[in-house]
Amino acid sequence: MTEVLEELSPERSIRTERLLLRPFTQDELESIAESTDLPQFAQGFPTPEDQDWAQTALDAGSYFFTETMYSMFAMVDAASGQIIGMAGFVGPPIDNELEVVGSVVPNRQNQGYAGEVLPYLIELAFQNSQVNAVNASVPWGNQPACRLLLTHGFEERPSGGSESTYVHVRPETH
Repeated sequence: MTEVLEELSPERSIRTERLLLRPFTQDELESIAESTDLPQFAQGFPTPEDQDWAQTALDAGSYFFTETMYSMFAMVDAASGQIIGMAGFVGPPIDNELEVVGSVVPNRQNQGYAGEVLPYLIELAFQNSQVNAVNASVPWGNQPACRLLLTHGFEERPSGGSESTYVHVRPETH
């Protein structure tokens, strides 16, 4: 996996078996925020949550969201070239933690895409020596997402809100 992540610096992209994760373009951000369709958008993309994220990115000045690893990546199906979702980080590390997030269009859910992407994002996060943990929040009742996180080394962290919170602590190196 490490060889693949070394490609991120020049291209800022990650290749998995079936996917390419890459930064969004300015045109894509604007189309997502406006809920207008582009040929590379799969059916069901963007979701209302994707629209909210894109509008926030544009309001904040899109440079950060198109030029840094600490943002969302377009999840592109390598076979079709269509964007089927988003995966990445909410923003830069806070208290030495990164928050990982993602979404997949409804007709591509439950096909293993999230499980394919998550290990790459965890490895990418820990390339920053200042990052001690990766966290994720899941709405209560979303058992598939909870199982996915637990399968990939996350542990549940007590929370008092309407979401379950999970943390993946940096593995110890000897």
